[in-house]
Amino acid sequence: MISERTAVRTAFLLLVVALASPLAAATVDRVAAVIDRQILAVSEVGQMAELRFFPRPKNADEDDYRRSVLDALIAQALRFRDVERFGAQDITRDQIEARLKEIEGRFASPADFDAAMRRAELMPDEVRALVKRQLQVEAYIQERFSPLIFVSTEEIEDYYNGPWSQQRRERGLAVQPLGEVREEIRAALKSSRLQSEIEKWTTQLRARANVDVLAWR
Repeated sequence: MISERTAVRTAFLLLVVALASPLAAATVDRVAAVIDRQILAVSEVGQMAELRFFPRPKNADEDDYRRSVLDALIAQALRFRDVERFGAQDITRDQIEARLKEIEGRFASPADFDAAMRRAELMPDEVRALVKRQLQVEAYIQERFSPLIFVSTEEIEDYYNGPWSQQRRERGLAVQPLGEVREEIRAALKSSRLQSEIEKWTTQLRARANVDVLAWR
């Protein structure tokens, strides 16, 4: 059962979002999550889901996808705090346009992507600003964590002789000589280890913050 304190807090947050909106007279947005004093609105989750801003997990229904979008927005908000503390990197227009093309590629055609932006009520430059923020977080991650990850020759050989070769055989593919795939395996192991570091870092950031998840639809 929801406590009186929680109910009052939720009502207050709904009022804050409603008053903060330029459409406050006509529209009352709902709170999706609160990160300390930062509010994420349900409409933001809807916009990002409409744009397919974050890749959709395989076999995820709409509800699961929206929840994953909210989780991604919370993680990005927490990570961006560190980016701001240490200084956000410059992101070139070419980098932004390349990522925009990647997002557009999640749609059947550029026209479908344009239609999604209209449904989300976002202008192209607003989407570019969202992309820039995402790329700044990614650049910070590469600068902070990537140099610390080392993959030894022994680890590459163990992975080659174990999971890599086994997966190839199971898929009916030829097992190439180690010399031909060494760098491919090194990159895969480094990527996996980097992802583990990102998840550990994000868990630490979330533990230090007050994060309340209220809704995602």
